[in-house]
Amino acid sequence: MRNLMGKSGMSKWMLMVSMAVMVFAAGCGNQAKESGKAATSGNAAAAAPSADVPAPPAAVKERGKLVVGVKNDYPPLGYLDENGKNAGYEIGVVKKMAEYAFGDANAVEFVPVNATNRIPYLDSNKIDFIAATLGVTEERKKQLDFSTNFFDGGVVTVVKKDSSIKTIPDLAGKTVIVIKGSTGSTYLDENVPTAKQIKIESNADAFRALKDGRADAMFHDAVLMSEFVKTSTDYTIVGDQVAFAPMALGVRKGEPEMLNFVNGALEQMRKEDYFKTLIEEYLPQAGDLDPMQMIPRP
Repeated sequence: MRNLMGKSGMSKWMLMVSMAVMVFAAGCGNQAKESGKAATSGNAAAAAPSADVPAPPAAVKERGKLVVGVKNDYPPLGYLDENGKNAGYEIGVVKKMAEYAFGDANAVEFVPVNATNRIPYLDSNKIDFIAATLGVTEERKKQLDFSTNFFDGGVVTVVKKDSSIKTIPDLAGKTVIVIKGSTGSTYLDENVPTAKQIKIESNADAFRALKDGRADAMFHDAVLMSEFVKTSTDYTIVGDQVAFAPMALGVRKGEPEMLNFVNGALEQMRKEDYFKTLIEEYLPQAGDLDPMQMIPRP
C-alpha cells in the first residue's frame, strides 16, 4: 500500500508529536514545582516561631539563635551523651525555647558552665541566660532575675553502705564533699558548721574524690545522687532530703524582654505538659523520689 503522507507529511507529524511531548513535560514540571512550593510552604508554616510565646529581644532574634550556659556533667539534667551532644532535661527545655523563638530546636549555642562561673558568664554577656541547675536563693536574687520555676529538688547525703553516718547531724566533725557555690554547701554552713567541707567545682572531680576516699560523705543534689548510687552500688543515700530549692533560669537584671520571653516559653511548656515529656525521657525514676512531683503540670 502506498504511503499517502509522504516525507513532508511525516516530518510535520513528527514535529507535532515532539511539541506535544515538550508541552506535557513542561506542564508536569510546573506541577512538580507548584507541589514543591506547597510542600516548602507547609514546612515553613510548621517551623514558624510560636505565636503563643513572646519574641526574644531584637538583638537575639536578629542573631538567629540562643546562647545559653548549661551543665555538661550533671545527668540527667544537663550532660554530654555518648556522641558528645548536649542532652538532658534542661537541654530539652532550652531546645523547646529555641523552637518557640525561631521555629528550629537546634537554633541554640550551648556554652558549658559550672556553679562558679555561670553568673560571671551571664554578667559579662557571654550567654543570654543560665540553664544550669540554678537553684533560687535570696542571695542570687541580688545578682540576677529568676524565671518562674521549672523544676524542684533538694540535697541528700551519700555515704558508703557500711558508714556510721545515718543522718545529717552525723556530718558534724566529718569531712564532706560539696560542690563549690552550691545550695548544699550553704546549707552545711548554716546548719552543720563543724562539717569540714571539701569544695570542688565539677561533679566528675567530686565523684572521683568520694571514690578515692578523700571524704566521709558527699552532700549534693538529690536527683544527681540518685543517679550516682544506681551505678555505684557500694554507696547509699541516708537521712532526709533538705535544702529544697526550686530551679529556674537566670536572666541578667534590667532585661525585661528576655525575662518575658523566658517566662512565656516556660508557661507554654507547662500548658503543653512538655515537662512531663522530658521527665519521662530523662528521669523515669530517681531512687525513692517521684520525679512528677518536681515539675510544673497543667
